[in-house]
Amino acid sequence: MEETHDNSAIFSRLSLKEGYDDDMTHEKDVTPRTDHELFQIIEKDDMERPRLLAFAIWILWSRTHPDLLVHNFTLRERLEKVYRRACQLRLWWLVRYCAGRLHKAMNSLAPAITNMLVRGKQITLGVRNRPGAREEIIVRPIAPSDLNRLLFECCPADEPQAAVFHQELIIACSDLMSHNPQVFEGVLTIRLSWLSDAISMLLNYVRITGALKFSGVSTGTPPTPGTTGIPTEFKKSCIYDLSPTVVKDVVTALMTRTNWHLLSSLQTRRLNGALNRMPVNFYDRVWTILERSTHGIIIADQFLPQQPTLSDMTRFELTFSYKIEAMLSRISHPEYRQLLVELLSIIATILERNPEIAFTHSRIDCDSLIKKGFALFAAEEGIKDLNDLTPFYQLEGQALSTSTATFLTKAVVEFILAGRHFSQVINIFGEGTPEEKTLPSQHHRGKMPKIAYTGRASSEKKKRHVGGSSSSSQHHHHHQQQQTPLLRLATPLTPEPSSGTVTPRAITPSPLSSSLNTSGGGGQDESCRLQ
Repeated sequence: MEETHDNSAIFSRLSLKEGYDDDMTHEKDVTPRTDHELFQIIEKDDMERPRLLAFAIWILWSRTHPDLLVHNFTLRERLEKVYRRACQLRLWWLVRYCAGRLHKAMNSLAPAITNMLVRGKQITLGVRNRPGAREEIIVRPIAPSDLNRLLFECCPADEPQAAVFHQELIIACSDLMSHNPQVFEGVLTIRLSWLSDAISMLLNYVRITGALKFSGVSTGTPPTPGTTGIPTEFKKSCIYDLSPTVVKDVVTALMTRTNWHLLSSLQTRRLNGALNRMPVNFYDRVWTILERSTHGIIIADQFLPQQPTLSDMTRFELTFSYKIEAMLSRISHPEYRQLLVELLSIIATILERNPEIAFTHSRIDCDSLIKKGFALFAAEEGIKDLNDLTPFYQLEGQALSTSTATFLTKAVVEFILAGRHFSQVINIFGEGTPEEKTLPSQHHRGKMPKIAYTGRASSEKKKRHVGGSSSSSQHHHHHQQQQTPLLRLATPLTPEPSSGTVTPRAITPSPLSSSLNTSGGGGQDESCRLQ
């Protein structure tokens, strides 16, 4: 049992369990009331409508001062009493609202921040693109008083629950990282506002699909506490109504990706984008792209130049990773952010497998490539609205026939072929030497090339350089007056009489300077030159 401050009423445990949360009452509806009306609400001290009471106390507080007396108790003391009652009644939305208005902070916040920093993670407090709010990145240990001040400065003033919820997320992430650090692989920066968005998405998923039972084979994607961390009996629509224990379970379910195979492609993309999760070695692969992009990369309308980026940073430097992460963080839609990550991974894969490709004539505009890939998909599916990418987000990420990877790869290949982004000749008959891979220079244009039928020639004969060496020029000066580039052709194929299969056969025409010989060399395997 608990006795109130004014000793006027005693609440039994039964009455506490039957507490009512007037969740239909909003602060904006109470704000227009006069001071006298607010005073009467506070004086009545009616816990049958706890939100109305808390709103009245805060609005009168903001109009006057926290030490204003109402029947021998200040407004601060009365809000503290509402906070304690809400904790006992388990009215979690109201608990967070009162704690936010009172600027309460957990004692273990600063050690939790330090625990994540020493593991190479950044933490971003606050909310972006909200009036009176901002994002603040924590990159070094911070004093508890400064951390408390930043939390409430960066979060919206009209949403004090956000600062309290962020504190719970800090504790949940730190505890999970201590016990299971590998689940944070690919997450460079823990953005608390994005993590809140991911929890909100998961909560909406539970509400939309309903409390269905998952039993072996399912026709849909029913939510379960094991999938989402959210109890199936939870019916409210706000993440601030979740209990602190459920919040920790949801964070664990998100980071461990428990049963994510039940989610759709769109849900998976949104959650990965909201969690800021990147593939393995993603930032190193972006460095590879930048190395072979002379004119730089455009990511979300932000230009990343090749120089001085490559000269000022290194491939494995965290500063470069933070720079790319900051560029991606400018994107407000998590599913589009994840699609950009997929596109950059595709470009990196193409470059790794094709060393002759280099983007030397134009910038890589990632936004244009995504639009091109969606246009290819829309043309194939007959989609007329090219502004809504939702059908594109719903595609599987790695399906062989119809996936985002398929159409994004087509867009990248068309960009490569249209821009002729090749740094060397594509040699389809062998490795060759660097000189043989080099594009013909202006000096050799318009001249008759030498023709070499290599057949199965030895490695020494395959190592002929364009134009020959000085020693070979002296040895063959009676056959040639001027060095010309070498052009390798395919070995002619002839069918064997016995089996009818096609096998390579060497052709050995004699030099033009001598008489034609049509009878010799039919079965020999050697390289000859037509000079």
